[in-house]
Formats: sequence, structure tokens, C-alpha cells
Amino acid sequence: MFIKESQLSKQSKVMDDYFKGSPLLQDFFDYDYQNDADYSERRIELGLRKFQREALTEHLLMFNKNYQCSTETVVNIEKFLDDRTVVVVGGQQAGVLTGPLYTIHKIITILKFAKRQEELLQVPVLPVFWIAGEDHDFEEINHIYSVDAGKLHKRKVKEENQTKKSVSELTLNKDAITKLVRDLFLDTSETIHTKSLVNEIHSLIVNSETYIDLFAAFIHKLFKHSGIILLDSHHPDLRKLEIPFFKQLVEENQSLNEKFLHTSEAFLAKGYGEPIERAENNAHLFYHLNGTRLLLERQEHVFVGKQQVFSIGKEDLVKLIEEEPHNFSNNVVTRPLMQEFLLPVLAFVGGPGEIAYWATLKDAFHLFNFKVPPVVPRLSMTFVEPHIEKWLEKGSSTALEVVSSGTIRAKDQLDYWNEKHQIDAALHNILDQVERIHLPLKELVLKFDKGLEPMALKNELIVKKELTYLAQKIEKSVRQKYDHEWAKFELIESNLIPNGGLQERSLNILKYLNEYGSTFVEELLELQYDFNNQHKFIYLG
Repeated sequence: MFIKESQLSKQSKVMDDYFKGSPLLQDFFDYDYQNDADYSERRIELGLRKFQREALTEHLLMFNKNYQCSTETVVNIEKFLDDRTVVVVGGQQAGVLTGPLYTIHKIITILKFAKRQEELLQVPVLPVFWIAGEDHDFEEINHIYSVDAGKLHKRKVKEENQTKKSVSELTLNKDAITKLVRDLFLDTSETIHTKSLVNEIHSLIVNSETYIDLFAAFIHKLFKHSGIILLDSHHPDLRKLEIPFFKQLVEENQSLNEKFLHTSEAFLAKGYGEPIERAENNAHLFYHLNGTRLLLERQEHVFVGKQQVFSIGKEDLVKLIEEEPHNFSNNVVTRPLMQEFLLPVLAFVGGPGEIAYWATLKDAFHLFNFKVPPVVPRLSMTFVEPHIEKWLEKGSSTALEVVSSGTIRAKDQLDYWNEKHQIDAALHNILDQVERIHLPLKELVLKFDKGLEPMALKNELIVKKELTYLAQKIEKSVRQKYDHEWAKFELIESNLIPNGGLQERSLNILKYLNEYGSTFVEELLELQYDFNNQHKFIYLG
């Protein structure tokens, strides 16, 4: 297993400018994530603030031990009691069986970057993964893709979340997810690792009650001994620690939205788009009414839910937060702020979409006397398996070329196109001859019986149709000679650019665990990664 690095040509304007350190974009952040000195400054800033370290330590120990975390994780959590301790944090929704590969890549980034900063700063820097359990969009996390003979299959948990419950509150449908796993492995070739992997997943499912349980237990299995610390953003005990800041979010709600709108408008004006939908009355908070997650809007001094099903005054809302903190959650604007309130965040690890929307939050952070922490792009990776590498080399192509431009150039090199051109040229030549041969008959028709003109035209079309049909049959026979080559292209595309995009956005870690064993993720962690904005092509062997 080794890494080759390359710069991808397909980058958004935001990421292109972010990697380059463009002053135009840097204005939206407080720190330059590429400047080591900024992390020292950030650590000093965090040292001047107070955090609920004892309560947070107690909660995180309870939560992580519930999923049989490693001793290394316990030791890390206990370091929270040290006032010097800071964290590198990133998060994601609790995707089924960990979801797309970028979740794994993000955790690797958090672990590696935390270790690097700990060595540089000589203080405890802990790796924290923030499970976005408050999110309710089940359609985003209820499926994974498998690859079978070059074809992608979307395997989905057959369950709906019509009441819009947070994922933390959704009971795991064990029958549905067991069926998903069965279908998934039917798409996959059996290996020496398959039986033990299936048994391990089955055990995780049996011992899980919620999707958060399954996600957290699986992550601790995959990253055992790494020291990763998991946090469920919608855990009731954690919500109790968030009461003071929820109250601040209500008290400063109008100013909060004004600050957000101001920054996001400036971001849009500089040509970076609108990563977060803007609304004049958005309160940026959710209230959970009988299990349904309602986005609140602010109307004068009253906060209302969708279609007026919930309405409450400002003072009563503050009291309700004190009484029912578990029934409140954040949206995309307030989640980073709550994270900043709870944790001594040395750096936040995010994907391209997250970096774009964090750029619109600077004024909101400043409203609460926070600074936007350094925002570090997560590592972006593509796994290249030996048989894929072999086929690429045979076609004088590379993984970078496929990821950047697809397989067009390699397909163009097939002899099939020359043979097809011969068939097409011969057909056009014959059809031209048919027109010339048929012309004297058409002239006789016009001379002696114009009523036969439709028949003459039909006769010519029939002859052309039969000749075209024969050419198509010849072409089909020729194409069949290249079926194996086309199948290889489909397999390359489904493995490297599934759904036409980066591998990490569609494929799941199970594919690689099945092929390379349960230590696959641990082996990934042993590799040396440079934080240089280059895409990592990881060649497996």
C-alpha cells in the first residue's frame, strides 16, 4: 500500500482559492490553516476561555465506553481535564455502515492532524468526531453503493422517516438493515474475509438499538487503538451542557441572523455562491415537537414552527430550553457555534461544502466573541486496486486521468472505432450508389406516371433500410468482439468514478474490508499523509 499525489483539475472556485490562500477568500476566516504560527495563536486564545471540562469528560467517557472503545480513547478523554488540552474536530451524519468513504477519510484526517499539532505545540491535542445525530434527513444516510461486474447498485434501507425525527431518535430497523447487508454481499465476490466480516456486522446490528449505536460501534471497531473520541451532537446529556448557549442563541437571535445575512451576501458578491439558503426570519434553531423536528422562525418576539403548529414567546422559549434541552437542536449556522462553545477547538476538519458554508459564519462567530478556528480541508483519497491499476497500465492510462477526465481517451484508442468507421464509410458509399442507381427509375416515373411517385420513394427507402439494417448487424458483431474491453471500462469507472464523481462520495468501506481484511483501516492509518492539498491515490496490494 503506497500513496501517489496529484492535483485534481476539477475544483470549485472556493476550493481553488482556498488552497491558493487567496486574500479574497481569506477575509472570511480568522486564521490561515496553512500557517503553523496560527495554531500557536489559536492555542493561546483557547487558553483564555473556560470550558465545562469535568462534565464533558464524564459524558464522553460514558458515551464512548458504551461502544467498547479502546483504552487509548479512554486515556484521551481523561486528558480533557488538563486546561491545556485542545481538540481537532470534524463531523458527519451517521451514515448506514459508516456511509460514503469520505467519512473514513475525515476521521483519518482528524487523527493525523491532531497528532501533527500535538508534536508541534507540545500540548495534548485530541481527535474528536462529531456525529451529527440531530439531522433528520434519513434519505441522505439510508443507503450505500456496491459494485457488481462494473455495475453500481444502490442498496437502501427500506424505511421512511416521515415524522422527521432526528437520527439519534430513530430506532434501528434491524430487519431492513440485515436485508441491505445480505443484498450488499450478494453483489460482492466471496473472499477469505467475507464470513468473519458478515458475522461481525451481524453482531453489531444485534447489539444496536439506534442508527447512532450502529455507527459509533462500527467506527470504534474500525479505528480501534487510534484514540478517536466520538460525540453524538443530539445526546440528551450533552444537550444539558448546551443550555447556556442555546439561551444566548435565543437572546441574540435577530443579531445572529443579521450577521449571517451580511457575511453570506458578501460571500455571494465575491462570486462564491450561496452555500446556505438565506431567509430573513430564520431562527437557526429546531424544536422537536412530539418527535417532529421543526425549524423555528422569528416573528417579532414570537418564535413559530412550520405552518404555525408551534408558537412561543421569547421568554417562554428560554424557559423551555431550561426544561427541555433535549428537544432543541441546531441548524447548519448554529451547529459550528455550539461546537465552539462546547469544545476547545484548535482546528475544524471539513469537506469542500463545509468550508464554503463556514466562510459565511465569521460575523456570527464574532457576535459571541468567538473566532472562526482554522478550517482544515479533509484529506481526499481514491483507492486503486491492483487489477484496476493493471488495466489502466495496459491502456496507457492513469488513475489521475480517469478521475480528471474519465475513460474517453482510453476508449478512443480501441481498434473498434477504426472498424466502425469502415462500416459507416461503406454504408454511406452504398447509400449514395442506391440513390444514383434509383434515379433513372424516378425520372421514368415522373415522365410516365406521377401517381407512382410515392411507391418509388418507398421502394428506395426500403432498399436503404435493409442495407442500413445489415450494416448495424455487422457493427453489432464487431462491437461484441470488444465486450471484454467495454466491461473493463465500466469496472474502472464504477470503481474510480462511480456516479461520475469521486470514489469517496459513493463507495463504502465494506468493499475494501471484504477484499483486504479487518485491518484495512489500521493499515491506512500507518501511511504518511502530507497536508499539501494534493489528492491521494492509494495503491492497494
